[in-house]
Amino acid sequence: MYRYPLLSAVVVLFCSTADHSAEPAYRTDSGNEHLPWFQLRSGEFPPAGSGHYIAGELIALDHVNRTGVLRPDRNHSQRTDEYDRPLPFALLPYGSLSFHGAPAELRDIPIGTHLHGQFYFDKKGGNDGKGAFTKVLRLEDDFSFSTNQQRLWRIDTIALDKGEITVTGVSLEGNQADAASKVYQVTSATRVWKGRAIGSLTDLAIGQSVLMNLTLCTLKGPGRCTDIWLDLESRQLAAHQQFQAHFLYVREHGLAAVIDEVDNQHGIVTATLFAGFDFHLKNEFPVNDFVGAAVAEESLRTYDQAGDFMQGPILEVRSVPVVPGNSGMQIKFKPERLLEGYRPKRIVRLFSSRWRVVELPREERLYE
Repeated sequence: MYRYPLLSAVVVLFCSTADHSAEPAYRTDSGNEHLPWFQLRSGEFPPAGSGHYIAGELIALDHVNRTGVLRPDRNHSQRTDEYDRPLPFALLPYGSLSFHGAPAELRDIPIGTHLHGQFYFDKKGGNDGKGAFTKVLRLEDDFSFSTNQQRLWRIDTIALDKGEITVTGVSLEGNQADAASKVYQVTSATRVWKGRAIGSLTDLAIGQSVLMNLTLCTLKGPGRCTDIWLDLESRQLAAHQQFQAHFLYVREHGLAAVIDEVDNQHGIVTATLFAGFDFHLKNEFPVNDFVGAAVAEESLRTYDQAGDFMQGPILEVRSVPVVPGNSGMQIKFKPERLLEGYRPKRIVRLFSSRWRVVELPREERLYE
């Protein structure tokens, strides 16, 4: 079985090579409320901590264009007439997702899944002309969010006749419990995972430490449990299965990267891989091996990758500063020919020589 650290789940780090140290301060979730929110800049990764946390339920998605709609959780800053208003969003080119503790694509996440995200304000977003938080850096389900926070839920009481369980969040570091517990709904549709088998609600026991995925968090109190993982083995199996889906997708679609530099005289391209992929895949790009590059747009869709990608030797693989959206891995390669789309700040999909570049379904291609 594929093993993850701390679940072990992959904790994706985000960073940027841009230097924001001389910038004026901006508003964050932890302070500077009198200042405006950070504004994204074309061709640059954002600084760490500059995003805005929003959680909500996925109620619509377009997996091809990496867009969707969230029903945000209610909070005390909202007026009652703002409750449950849909929030359209678009994943940034370097935006990433995690599902069941492993890297994911939007297509992997079922409608109704409760998600936690880091959002950026778009002055052109929203329907009222006032802008909205519609640009997404990161989305992750409750399983992934709790794992990255190094937290589990302790079952305190079970009332199956009422369809309820009472749980308390507990930090794995120091076994520190939350001050207050929460009551979640369970139903006959709740999936219970026990080891490598499917369990049932009768397998729940007081004192168990579990992970949960939720839905209807604004309409059914704290939420309704869609899935409950009772033990480490079941959580590792869920992460392993999602990793396999991720690896299959990556092999067929390539890893997304931004071009940093093009040496036209020598025909050399330097590109930095976006964050959001399993770090073990770095081993698929050794120096002196070959890499293929297909031109992509900001939605990460390629034109016709099986027919218009160029391949060439990898000259260098080096580490760069890790910041939000940036994997910290930069590749310098020499394609057999420079394509028109090989330009600084443009996006490409990179393919290891060990992967077969396949033709994608028509709806995923930019060329008809």
